[in-house]
Amino acid sequence: MSAVPEKAWRLLLSNDSWLFATLILFISYVMMIEAEQYSWGLYLGYSLSAGLLYTPVLLFIAYRPLLKKRWRPLLYSGVWACCFLAYPFLLALGRSYLFPALPFMPALYETSTQQAIKIIAGTGIAMAALEIALALHGLIRRNTRAGSWLKQESLEKALIATLLLVSVACVAGNNLLEEDTGLQKSTTVLQFISYTLQFFLASLSYYAFYYINHYLLINKLLRQKGFFYYLFGLAATILAFYPLLGQLMSFLPIFSGPGAGGPVFHKDPYAIIPILVMLLSFPLILAIEWFKQRSEIAGLEKEKASAELNLLKQQVNPHFFFNTLNNLYALSLSNDRQTPEVIMQLSELMRYVIYKGREEQAPLAEEAKYIEDYIQLQRIRLHKKLDYRFEKDIAVGELSVAPLLFIILVENAFKHGIEPAENDCFLHMQLKSDEHGLLFSCENSFETRKPAGNGIGLANLRRRLALLYPGQHELTLQESGHTFKAMLKLAV
Repeated sequence: MSAVPEKAWRLLLSNDSWLFATLILFISYVMMIEAEQYSWGLYLGYSLSAGLLYTPVLLFIAYRPLLKKRWRPLLYSGVWACCFLAYPFLLALGRSYLFPALPFMPALYETSTQQAIKIIAGTGIAMAALEIALALHGLIRRNTRAGSWLKQESLEKALIATLLLVSVACVAGNNLLEEDTGLQKSTTVLQFISYTLQFFLASLSYYAFYYINHYLLINKLLRQKGFFYYLFGLAATILAFYPLLGQLMSFLPIFSGPGAGGPVFHKDPYAIIPILVMLLSFPLILAIEWFKQRSEIAGLEKEKASAELNLLKQQVNPHFFFNTLNNLYALSLSNDRQTPEVIMQLSELMRYVIYKGREEQAPLAEEAKYIEDYIQLQRIRLHKKLDYRFEKDIAVGELSVAPLLFIILVENAFKHGIEPAENDCFLHMQLKSDEHGLLFSCENSFETRKPAGNGIGLANLRRRLALLYPGQHELTLQESGHTFKAMLKLAV
């Protein structure tokens, strides 16, 4: 995706003003239909007039994310109430005093005061309703785990529930209409319930065509035999099942009108419905299957990445532990008094690697403490002068990172710079963090050998960073003279 569409998409996701602009266009279209005068001039006149009159509200919506950050809650709530409650009321009330006609309306169309108030009040009420709906939608999303309701309630259950609601609405609407719709009108509550259930049963018969299309024709026939066989399967389903279902439905009391119970092949107005259901559901089903496949692939990739991370974690620190055990063996042979202390420190380090290393996140302060313990143990066994500094500037708060990332750079410094050194050596480290992220730098001396940049440790680190912090990390390795510096930036 190029930069311009990507920016436009981000703006669309972060700003709700386009929802309200769509609402204005919809209201303008409804007003044009009510006026029974169909033209671009009238449509644009209504749209531009409503947009101009509600410019303060649209500006508030456009800059809402910025205003929430900069304004106090009380001030923000007051301006919100003015935009969605007070302003539309005052606009409708003072319409005749502020402007004699709607702006941007073509000269051919005259708008009465009643029409102007209707579009002003209608737009204001619709905007307030949309704002409340967005607030409820956000509340539901915050209190519900992302996507959990989609997993709990399948699409099929949602469709069946929708059909039930449509059945209630259709039976109720049929009672309000004076003209003949082909459905019997209910006169009692029991009759209303009975007709609703009958209409719902008829709707389920059409749902059966969707079900067959989804799970048999597309998932089986189309995948295994191709599109040509699928078209014949589509025709076979409609020709075999619709006459029987249509005949059975014609005996239901709600459809008992002239010709009820007769053959369904003669002037059946509902015959087109199963065809439309099968054809219109085709792209929907393909989209559902595509998303399901993408979700399965993403799940497999996540499992693969998790397994790879666990394998990478198991590769951390073997060099250090083997060397330390060898040194412990040497200390024990000479009955050195430091042996118990070294064993205790090593056990603490192993405990951290075994238990904290399994977790996804570890507190930054504990990571720093682990590095300090590691270096203290290394200095016991070095028997050489080391200029060591570790500057820490950790922001207050529970900042966490993936465990055992920084230690790889420290191990690299000891392995390739400090341990082989014959003269004095140094190790200078820095760990800084704030609300935006953290920086860890490790600078060490080396003599005859360049630190290996392609060793297992650094390759391990690069791969873990790519899996854990994609696009959120920066690892730089610099060599100058006899100094090697590694810097790791993380956006956490």
